[in-house]
Amino acid sequence: MWTLLDFTCDEGLGDELAAQLSVGLLPGPWYADWTVGPAKQVVFAGRIFKVDRQDAVGLAAVREYARAVGVPEAQLDWAQ
Repeated sequence: MWTLLDFTCDEGLGDELAAQLSVGLLPGPWYADWTVGPAKQVVFAGRIFKVDRQDAVGLAAVREYARAVGVPEAQLDWAQ
């Protein structure tokens, strides 16, 4: 079972939203992700990643961290 929450905010508030979510999320395989222009943000409890969607090395680092906290492989298909 999983939960999906869909929300919007002004593009300029993405970093603030990431900071708030990183504090509010419980540790574990939970994350939030979104795209603004060329950047992909993925937020976990206590950890924020912001990488260019064309940066294969950066996206691989996000996936490696996600695996380490238990995110299922099927959920690591963030589009570049």
